[in-house]
Amino acid sequence: MQAVIANALRQRVLVIILGAVLMVGGLFAYRTLNIEAYPDPVPPLVDIITQNPGQSSEEIERYITVPIEIQMAGLPYVQAIRTISLFGLSDVKVQFTYDVSYQQASQMVKKKKKKKKKVLC
Repeated sequence: MQAVIANALRQRVLVIILGAVLMVGGLFAYRTLNIEAYPDPVPPLVDIITQNPGQSSEEIERYITVPIEIQMAGLPYVQAIRTISLFGLSDVKVQFTYDVSYQQASQMVKKKKKKKKKVLC
């Protein structure tokens, strides 16, 4: 350790230049850093709600919830899928990992839903 200090004292110009380079690098990193005022600590979650009045919860589960759940399970970066089937209402929550932004997760779900609509109609 004493040898490092002795070399730093002997080569003052080099130490000052390295310090300036570190300062410039730090300022550049600070300017390009994405800082949010209120960061969201939860992973991206996309909620798919479908309504079909007049169907029982079992029919909703069989004909709407399960096919959507199966299709969403094929998406990349899916961490968990939670579903609720009620009378005339299906709610599918798709939770993604932190590797995906909210916009990317929403876009992936929209693309999958469009493909499913073409199959059903």
